[in-house]
Amino acid sequence: MFTRFLLRHRRATAAGEGPVGRSQRVRAWLNRSGCLRFRREPVARGVAVGLLIGMTPTVGFQTLLMLAGCLLIRGNFPAAFAVSWISNPLTLPAMVWAYHQLGERLFGRWLGALSGGGRLDEAFSDVVATALGSLIFAVPVALIGYLAVLGAAEVWQRRRHHARRRRRVSARRGKGFAQRLHARHVRRGQSTPPDRKAG
Repeated sequence: MFTRFLLRHRRATAAGEGPVGRSQRVRAWLNRSGCLRFRREPVARGVAVGLLIGMTPTVGFQTLLMLAGCLLIRGNFPAAFAVSWISNPLTLPAMVWAYHQLGERLFGRWLGALSGGGRLDEAFSDVVATALGSLIFAVPVALIGYLAVLGAAEVWQRRRHHARRRRRVSARRGKGFAQRLHARHVRRGQSTPPDRKAG
């Protein structure tokens, strides 16, 4: 009985059916769209999307918005998801308060003129003020995150390149030293160094 179930499960997975097969198809689709590429540019875009969405009060919709943003600009979704935790249950209340204060200070008069003075209008103007305040914070932070990832990746790549070059140069020097030593022994009339003959 269990063997039959196992065989059916394996066949379904190989054919791309069932929950496992579906997840493999979703993963392949995300790979093709660029959402799972761990290269410099997609990761930087993913960080920008994650910071932009994560710093807005869109709790409950953040994952969907990040996925849509990453699909739109071919950003890395895992990077976006990781940095979106900048807004969490500990930081979100203070962030929303700061967004609301900034939005009220910058757009309060304009929003007050647009609202009719009713409670619903006041609540709506509060939501709009908070949303605008969050964007004033989120857009520069997302841009800084994007540039920071690109800069860090550039520095890391340069260091790797220099380390590789140093290894190559030291290998050449070692090879050159061995060749000079061999040539010296040949000039003295020995085809191989004495320690090799002894071995």
